Amino acid sequence: MTIPNTITLDALRHTPVGDIAALPPEDLARLQADADVALRDAKSLRDWLDGAIALKYGDRAAQARHEAGKDTGTVRFADGPVTVVTDLPKRVDWDQDKL
Repeated sequence: MTIPNTITLDALRHTPVGDIAALPPEDLARLQADADVALRDAKSLRDWLDGAIALKYGDRAAQARHEAGKDTGTVRFADGPVTVVTDLPKRVDWDQDKL
């Protein structure tokens, strides 16, 4: 039994674009589908990490914003050698009936 000679996303990073363009269409379609899955996984992981960071620093950011007399905007504070920067944008509330 022979193993098909297929390129992986990892190998794709180091492959010249001309070589990628020369791949059979089924390989290009598979790589594109694999990249879509990897992107969804990366976004999910980023959301998970952002949630953990919000949990860790949310109260401290709210306190820093309160001490600065701000309801919204950017605040900075240190956690050891790391400067944490958090931004709470203004939210516009529309009164549709008055418009």
